Amino acid sequence: MKKTYFPEEFTEKYSKLLGKEWEEYFATIKRKQPKSIWVNTNKTTIEETVSSIEKQGIKLTPLKFHEQAFMIECERPGSLKEFEEGKISLQEKAAMLPVVALNPTKNDCVLDCCSAPGMKTIQLSNLSRRVFATELSSTRFESLHFNKKKYSLKNVELKRTDFRNVKEKFDKMVLDVPCSSEGLVRKKRDALKGWSQKLVERKAKNQKEMILKGFDRLEENGEMAYSTCSFALEENEEVVNFLLSERNAEVLKIDLKGLKIRKNKLCVGAVRLFPQDNDTQPFFFAKLKKRK
Repeated sequence: MKKTYFPEEFTEKYSKLLGKEWEEYFATIKRKQPKSIWVNTNKTTIEETVSSIEKQGIKLTPLKFHEQAFMIECERPGSLKEFEEGKISLQEKAAMLPVVALNPTKNDCVLDCCSAPGMKTIQLSNLSRRVFATELSSTRFESLHFNKKKYSLKNVELKRTDFRNVKEKFDKMVLDVPCSSEGLVRKKRDALKGWSQKLVERKAKNQKEMILKGFDRLEENGEMAYSTCSFALEENEEVVNFLLSERNAEVLKIDLKGLKIRKNKLCVGAVRLFPQDNDTQPFFFAKLKKRK
């Protein structure tokens, strides 16, 4: 079996940062992550889809943080007819959490900033009144356009652009920024091939600009979910704290059922998911409010 690639610079950095927890952290990220699904209520009901999948002898375990989220014990869930028909999407459970924490309602107009391939867009479409989803990359935009049709995202408007060009203001926003992608190592064994501390620092610089521009597109009292699949302080707490120093922003407390969430002393209220705590990818997210 192919081994997961870890740059020496990466193991040096995180073994120092994590200290006694490094061994457990490292052992967890070397394992393949469990599979999970989101039930797309644009095309089905939760009850109908759960029944259909379980009749095939496949075990589903509800994830307590949202009624549409399930763990699935299936070697190839992408081969299921429910997936082919757009009734379920395949999404790592940590990646579901920013939208769940944001908790949009049918009164909300939401900006999905860097949206391709559209898994969070599916969630937002299910839960919101209207979604404006942007993506700059032409190849990634094609996947977003495909998924809009497949998952019947009729309340989603797509635009191939940098979200920083958008002039409209929104009630809520998901800013899942391009990052060093450290968290993808449980999904792709070569995810860290291009990783370096210089890459982290370059991404962090861009993220600071992005979080300011995104925050300025919120209505007063509007809310943003900021997230990365990185464990780097530079891309996470430092970016949120930069926003707090530049804008009248507040980090809102997040409490999600069925998850171990540690206190974050570096950015109170922000959530840093250690993979060993909930068997997820390494992940970070924060819910931010625009004060008057």
